[in-house]
Amino acid sequence: MSQTKPLSKHTKYGVLPKDINHNLLVGITALYLVATANLGFFAQVLAVYPFATNFGFIISMIGLLFGLFWLLLQLLCYRLTTKAVLIAMVMIAAICGYFTDSYGTIFDSNMLINGLQTDQAEAMDLIAPSFIVRVLLVGVVPAIIIAKLRLKRVPVKRATLQKIITLLAAIALAAVCILPFGDQYASFFRQHKQVRYYTNPVTPIYSVIKLAKDSFDDWRRPDTMTPRATDAKRTVSSLAKPKLMVFVVGETVRADHVGLNGYSRNTTPLLSKQQDVYSYKEATSCGTSTAYSVPCMFSYMDRNNYNMDEANYQENVLDTLSQQGIHVIWRDNNSSSKGVADRVVYQEFKSPDTNPDCDEECRDMGMLAGFDKLIADPPKPASTVSDNSVDSVNKDMLIILHQMGNHGPAYYKRYPKAFELYTPVCMSNELSKCDTQSVINAYDNAVVYTDYFLNSVIEALKKYQDSYDVVMVYMSDHGESLGENNIYLHGLPYKVAPESQKHVPLIIWSPANGPIDAGSIEAQLNQPVSHDGITPTLLSFFGITTEETVDKPAFFKLRS
Repeated sequence: MSQTKPLSKHTKYGVLPKDINHNLLVGITALYLVATANLGFFAQVLAVYPFATNFGFIISMIGLLFGLFWLLLQLLCYRLTTKAVLIAMVMIAAICGYFTDSYGTIFDSNMLINGLQTDQAEAMDLIAPSFIVRVLLVGVVPAIIIAKLRLKRVPVKRATLQKIITLLAAIALAAVCILPFGDQYASFFRQHKQVRYYTNPVTPIYSVIKLAKDSFDDWRRPDTMTPRATDAKRTVSSLAKPKLMVFVVGETVRADHVGLNGYSRNTTPLLSKQQDVYSYKEATSCGTSTAYSVPCMFSYMDRNNYNMDEANYQENVLDTLSQQGIHVIWRDNNSSSKGVADRVVYQEFKSPDTNPDCDEECRDMGMLAGFDKLIADPPKPASTVSDNSVDSVNKDMLIILHQMGNHGPAYYKRYPKAFELYTPVCMSNELSKCDTQSVINAYDNAVVYTDYFLNSVIEALKKYQDSYDVVMVYMSDHGESLGENNIYLHGLPYKVAPESQKHVPLIIWSPANGPIDAGSIEAQLNQPVSHDGITPTLLSFFGITTEETVDKPAFFKLRS
């Protein structure tokens, strides 16, 4: 009588096979990644090519994506690396897929930098119960299964042949999917390049590699800063008043939700009543994330030639102002100055230890604490950089206030309850699970609080009109998506980002008896301006000239 071999403990209960072919596991994982990590990608595809009229093309794209993933994994997976690679891919896809599907996030290198520079409180706003559930179910569980599986041992010659066959099969599948729809793919890749950024985990991994390469290049760079505006000269009239500017760096405010710009809601009720307030209607940002935009705002490079890596090693306009004797103080209620204020006075207001206005979180209003003392006795930077550096005699001063502003996704946390004018509000950091209007309501309430903050800055400056030439400038670092086309938050690559992430408010308060020519402001209110105008504006206001900005327009002109 023949004897039947006992089943292994895995197959006996039908839970897991005893072992599995390496190539089969790679193919199954590739299919799994297509199915679970790319909902955001296919949502973008369907927005361009509706399924009902593009059935064949969509099916071919699913096959193409599977073929490409299969090919990539086959190139990366060999007997000793297979499990590590597949587990890493599944976990990365689970994490990044959540943010792409929930917020429309694209994980390019700029977004990775922005994430690395986000502080703990901001990061926790992004962690929701659904995030934990998804990562556990879609990431951790499959990763454990992969770890427990045993790969079949195959002779080297046969393994090599199987590898070649699967590589050729993956290439053939991709080709078969593309050929019948060649014209559509040509149009797709030419006109909708941005859609490829939504593929997970390919885009995040590519971005990590690019960021690592950029970091290595940075490591090889010299430690010394590249001087800029070395020819800068300052003209000061003995009869002129000292100058005092407060520059408010806004956070995540889009221009079309500002009452002064014609928004259907008056989200700027206090500024609307102020005299001598000007709002530029066509202002655009340098980037779509704080980490990119803030250094660009104060750089000598224009947006078109701005290079984030080079900017880290170059002096910025704040360095020039300090070298020319201006007191420069940066007060921060955001994550940091992103390196901009490393060589001037920096004061952090993210903690109750330094910010007297904290409840659920520390408020922007706290940055105005000790304002009078700041002007009466401005602190000096830890080290000076030139013989013309700030001294106790000079009174010219630039105060930068970096807001928490409308930082998402937890907009409902960005303002005290007294400013909750529009209800109901989305009380979640999972914006896609709230109705659109409640998301907008919470966002608009945060804009109303910024209106209160800016109005308070103006009132604080009014007391110094007799002894100083005063002005307030407010400009947001970037805008925000609020669910349009199922996209939330910000940080999309500039070329493909919607206008809502690039169109920002620029508001200036300049008293009628001040040094600024009101006509020069009014002439630009409906003209295109951008972050490129910040550096020439700061230099012009403080009477500093340099060849660096000789042909660059400022936001206003001084009276002659």
